[in-house]
Amino acid sequence: MSGVSALNVAKDSLLSHQTAINVTGANIANVNTTGYTRQRPVFETTGTIDTAAGLIQLSVGIDQIERVYDQFLQREINAQIQEFGYSDARNEQLGRIEIIFNETSGEGIDDLLNKFWGAWEDLSTNPDGQAERVALASTAESLTYMFRSSSDDLVALQSDVNASIEAMVSQVNSRLSSIADLNTKISQSETGEGDTNVLRDQRTQLVKELGELINVTYFEDESSSLNIFMADGSALVEGRNTWELDVRANSGNSFYFDVVFADEPDHSINALVTRGRMAGLLEIRDVTAAGYLGDLNQLAATLVQEINAQHQLGFDVGNNIGGNFFDETKTEAGTIEVSTDILADVNKIAASETINGDGNNAVYMARLKDSLTMNGGTSTFNGYYASFIGQIGQDVASADRTAVYHTTLMDQLTAKRESISGVSVDEEMLNLIKFQTGYTAAAKLTATIEELVDTLLNLVE
Repeated sequence: MSGVSALNVAKDSLLSHQTAINVTGANIANVNTTGYTRQRPVFETTGTIDTAAGLIQLSVGIDQIERVYDQFLQREINAQIQEFGYSDARNEQLGRIEIIFNETSGEGIDDLLNKFWGAWEDLSTNPDGQAERVALASTAESLTYMFRSSSDDLVALQSDVNASIEAMVSQVNSRLSSIADLNTKISQSETGEGDTNVLRDQRTQLVKELGELINVTYFEDESSSLNIFMADGSALVEGRNTWELDVRANSGNSFYFDVVFADEPDHSINALVTRGRMAGLLEIRDVTAAGYLGDLNQLAATLVQEINAQHQLGFDVGNNIGGNFFDETKTEAGTIEVSTDILADVNKIAASETINGDGNNAVYMARLKDSLTMNGGTSTFNGYYASFIGQIGQDVASADRTAVYHTTLMDQLTAKRESISGVSVDEEMLNLIKFQTGYTAAAKLTATIEELVDTLLNLVE
C-alpha cells in the first residue's frame, strides 16, 4: 500500500467516523422530538487490493444513514390510533351529555316529575286551595322548563359537534396536502440519492395524526410515495395528487353536515367514516344524541297526551269542563309548555270529577304516576325516565372503559415503538464513545502515515 493510498484510507475513516458522530449527535439532540426516528450509520468497506493472499479491503465509508423503523409496528399503531380517536371522541361527548342529565343535585326531570305528582295529590285534598293551585302551576312550569332546557342542551351539543366535524374536515385536508407534498419531496430526493429520513418522519407523523381523525388505509409504492384511501378504495392521496373532503348541509337531518368529496358534493360518505374522531362525532350527533332526544320527546309527548286527556274529564272551580293542562300543539321536549289558560287563571285547573268540587280528578291525575303509559304499556313515566338515565349511565361507563382500554393499548404500542425507534441517551453515549475512539484511531493512523512518508522522503534525499 502506497503512502498516498494509506492517507486516503485514513481520510475515509476520519470522514466516516465524523459522520457517525454527527448522526449520534442528531439522535441525542432529538431525544424529546415527537415523531423522531432514531438513525444509525451503516459502515461499509470500500476498495480492494489483489495480493497473492487474495483481495484485501482497503478503506471504509458510510453506506447509508439507516432509519431504525418497524413498519409493521407503525401500521399497528396507526390502526390502533383510529380506534383511540373514535373512542376518545365518544367518551368526551358522552361526558357532556351526562352533565346535561345530572340528577344527583335534585331539580332534574325525575325530581320535578315527583313534585308534579305530589302537587296533584296536595290539590286533591284541598281542591279549592289557591296555594295548592299556584304550587301545581309553578311545579308544572319548572318541569316543562327542565324538558326544554335538556332538549336545548342536547341540540346545542349536536350543533357543537357539527361545527367540530366541519373543522375536522379542514384538518384532514391539511394533512392530505402535506402528505402529498412530502411524497413529491421524498421521491425527488431519493432519485437524487438524498437523505429522506427527516421527511419520512414527518410523513409518518402526519399519517398518525390523520388516522386519529379518520379511518384510512395506505401503502407505499415503488416511487416511495405513500398512497392513502378510504375504506371503499376511494383515493385521498396518490403521489402528489389529493382528493379533498368537504361538508354539505343535509336538509333531511336538521341541516347538519354530511362529509363528502369536494368534487362529489352530492354523495355523502358518512357511512365510510367508521373510525377516528370524526366517526365518533358523527355517531354522537346522528345516533346517540338523536336517540336520547327522541326518547325525551316521547316522554314529553306522552305526558302531554295523558295529562290533557285526564284533565279534560274534570271540572274547574267555575264548574267548567277542563281544557288542556299542557299546550296540545307543543308536544316535543324542546317546546312543551303549560297551557296559557292555566297560567293566566289557576282556577281553570280541573281538580274535580264532578261539579261538586270533590277533588277526585286531581286524585286520578296523581295516579297517572303509577300508570303503565310508556314503552307500549310496560313502564310508568318515572320508570321510563329512570331507564333513560340508566341507559345514559351505561353508555358513559362503556365509553369510558373503551377509551381507557384504547389509551392503555396506545401507550403500550408507543412504548414498544420507542424501545425500537426512540432515542436512548445511554446507548447514544456508548456509540459516541465508540465512534470517537474510531475517529481518534484514524487520526493516529494519519499521523503515523505522515511520519512514515516523511521518513521515506528523507531517505530519498
